[in-house]
Amino acid sequence: MTDKKELEKIKQKALEERIPIIMDETLEIMGEYLTKRKPEKMLEIGTAVGYSAICFAKFLAENGHIDTIEREQERVKEAKENIKKVGVEDKIRIYEGDAVEILPTLNEKYDAIFIDAARKISFFLKRVSKNDSTRWYYFC
Repeated sequence: MTDKKELEKIKQKALEERIPIIMDETLEIMGEYLTKRKPEKMLEIGTAVGYSAICFAKFLAENGHIDTIEREQERVKEAKENIKKVGVEDKIRIYEGDAVEILPTLNEKYDAIFIDAARKISFFLKRVSKNDSTRWYYFC
């Protein structure tokens, strides 16, 4: 269970610092989908401060997890701190580095993929399709 007050602090700080995070409307739409599907494995490209991964964690299947990729070292540090503060560190694994280099090393089959990165979406779609599963869905 996430700490709602701590999550709100994370959100407000990100907004104040102009760090791009998932919009409430997008989160609501994704939440409806994820509630029905209860993904076991989810991939996020573009962790930022960890806000969206933290939000997604509540929709996972009981033993589900999220792999998230972030290339900015400062963001990785802050995301790890935020994830720990909210108490979902057992559900979220952060890969530090460029998704271009990390994606080919992942051998997971993901049920949902959220692309929130600074590159063109088509660039990542080509790379994550190797993880093709009959259950995966992309959110961009």
